Amino acid sequence: MKGFIITYAFEIIIFCLALNMILFLALLIEVTKNKSLKKRFIELTSNQDFKNLEDIIRQTNEKVEYFEEVLKALTKSHRTLSENTKLCIKKVGIIRYDAFENVGSRLSFALALLDEFDTGVVINSIYSREGCSVYAKPIENGISKYPLSAEEMQAIDIARKNYISKEIKE
Repeated sequence: MKGFIITYAFEIIIFCLALNMILFLALLIEVTKNKSLKKRFIELTSNQDFKNLEDIIRQTNEKVEYFEEVLKALTKSHRTLSENTKLCIKKVGIIRYDAFENVGSRLSFALALLDEFDTGVVINSIYSREGCSVYAKPIENGISKYPLSAEEMQAIDIARKNYISKEIKE
């Protein structure tokens, strides 16, 4: 073994120097990374009124819990509003027509205003040369207890066809 070391002493020294240089470069790289990391940590904590990282984490967790509660409240409010809007007018259909042969320009109209459950009103305005008459008929679940004209039924059909349901998946 002594003979091996003596024979290759120069090569062993060169190898150890090279290894030391590689390790020294790795150490410099790690020190640089550490300085960069330390600088980022100081920037993170210096702008805050906290004493240490534990306070920052605690404060962040409190904010997260607060916003989780706010999100729950908003979700509940959204559900309530979604249920309430089912009763708002969502379906609108209008048809213009000539009520009488001798009166042109399609000045008469039937207007259907319905909610999500097809409940609402159909308004019919009949124009003639002598005047204008307006009638309103209640609609419940798409049906009226009063007889509907062809134009009124057509306005209800238009309202149903033009309605696009926009439900949010939860």
